[in-house]
Amino acid sequence: MFEPLFGPIRQWGFLVKDIDAAMRSWVWHCGVGPWWGYRNVALRSRFRGAQADVRMHVALAYQGGMQIELIQQINDAPSPYRFFHDTPQAQVLHQLGYVVPDIDEAVERSRAAGLLEHAVLANDYARYVYLEHPALSGLVIELMPADPATLAGFEACAREAAAWNGEDPYRLVDMGL
Repeated sequence: MFEPLFGPIRQWGFLVKDIDAAMRSWVWHCGVGPWWGYRNVALRSRFRGAQADVRMHVALAYQGGMQIELIQQINDAPSPYRFFHDTPQAQVLHQLGYVVPDIDEAVERSRAAGLLEHAVLANDYARYVYLEHPALSGLVIELMPADPATLAGFEACAREAAAWNGEDPYRLVDMGL
């Protein structure tokens, strides 16, 4: 039996120009919600050799156990998200996310599959590695840590989303700058 390289896809990640409009669109046009929104998120980025501090808004929702992430970069720092500012789309699929128990080991396996490091983003709590391959044509793979707190939060939010009645679609937190 064939076994996926990193396990099941756990997240679809989209880049957006206006996170509030994107959340509203997902609620009204797709019935996806509720949304957990985080304003002014700070991450350190290493992207194609450039180090930078990236600022963004992030929103998370769940549908059928799948996490849907919206990312709006709010500064001009070099990052895997910045290119999107110069496109005409309101949102675009950017990454497929996998939760892995050991990011370094997963990166080693990815090299054997021909994937290359695209970017690394980190804060004091987690490190995220983005991988690319020319055959993916702009879509990247995100490796996320499978720590117990992250997994518990993921499952709790997925359960709440499964029982959501359509009311109170936004839970917003300002992470401060």
